[in-house]
Amino acid sequence: MRRFLSGALPFYALAVLAVCMYLVLYRTNLFDLNAIVHGATGSSWFLVFMFVCVLLEAVFPYFGYFPGTALILMSVALNPKSADASVFVVAWLAIILGAVLSYGQARFFRPFLQRVASKAALRRCESLFDAYGAYARIALFVHPNACAMYFTALGLLGRSLTRELAYLCVGAAAAVGILFVIVTRLVSSVGPTDDGELQLLLSAALAAMGTLVGLYAAWRPERVA
Repeated sequence: MRRFLSGALPFYALAVLAVCMYLVLYRTNLFDLNAIVHGATGSSWFLVFMFVCVLLEAVFPYFGYFPGTALILMSVALNPKSADASVFVVAWLAIILGAVLSYGQARFFRPFLQRVASKAALRRCESLFDAYGAYARIALFVHPNACAMYFTALGLLGRSLTRELAYLCVGAAAAVGILFVIVTRLVSSVGPTDDGELQLLLSAALAAMGTLVGLYAAWRPERVA
């Protein structure tokens, strides 16, 4: 059970955070996302808007749950013609830059971590990363947050950035393809408004991923022994 929770809890925490953001963004009067999206799609600054949104979402942990991709998906759903090659290139670059910034800030804070964390805890993190690092790269294909978290871990553990850049470039391209091709088609078929269904769907997906990761961690305990 402990191994299951060690793998699943981070995803469950993100799922809970997604629900909290859903309540803040869609069940209060603090923001009118539909108005923001309508304004973005009709603006000549749409690519800048998209780059900033994805970049903020791709920097961990400070903007770890900025709803950048949700805003972009809504924008492209409103105006599918805006989803040209420039949109994909800008999103790809934003994910890469966000992951590199996440790595850089992790390396910056690494000396502080070494002072406050025990050597045993650091060795445990190293062993977990060695055991699951290859599988963690698969997460790069899912979402900007996954890229940022993976490269934050690289920085905190003092691993090399250069040999991971190829995985980042391919993973970012795959994430862009998943988010702005497959999902965009689904969102476009729903219509121009959004009442938070994407947010709830993301929460459910995070919970499902956490369950799978937890089951895998419990099923293969020898990998982290």
